[in-house]
Amino acid sequence: MLEKFIYRMGIVIAIISFPTLFKRSSYKLWVPFFIWNGFVNVLFNSYLVKTNKVKYPIRFKPRIFKINIVYDVLVCPYLSIWYCQSTYNDKLPTMIKKLFLWGIPQGAYEILLERKTNSLRFKRGYEWYHSLFLVFIVKILSRLALELIKSYIFKNRVQIKMKPPNQKLNES
Repeated sequence: MLEKFIYRMGIVIAIISFPTLFKRSSYKLWVPFFIWNGFVNVLFNSYLVKTNKVKYPIRFKPRIFKINIVYDVLVCPYLSIWYCQSTYNDKLPTMIKKLFLWGIPQGAYEILLERKTNSLRFKRGYEWYHSLFLVFIVKILSRLALELIKSYIFKNRVQIKMKPPNQKLNES
């Protein structure tokens, strides 16, 4: 079954990708951020399932979860982390360009899942462009949260080894 293969690959990719949370020395930022992003994804997706906009006929552990837990908690947070890491020091125009570079493939993946597998179904007027829009919203919320965290860190001089925007990290 294609759906089971996709779920297994999502788990494998998540396990293999785990070290990227520690890619930079600021794991104190990225690990909680990963958890927060998974929580946001679960909230959005739970709402969509509860309002019958989206259905997951075949899912991982169907007796426990009504959402695609593998995608919401493992795959999507990595994509948001990688987007935020790639835009960490960028200005708004570059962030928007990268938003499209990261968001469109992710949205296309969801559209392919809906059209070619039985693991995702859009219902009640929920269309592919809603899914794409929601991917963009989650990425924007992630980036806004990162900016709030960065401003707090640099304002309060919290000891996380990160390179502040447009400055070199002091070596001491």
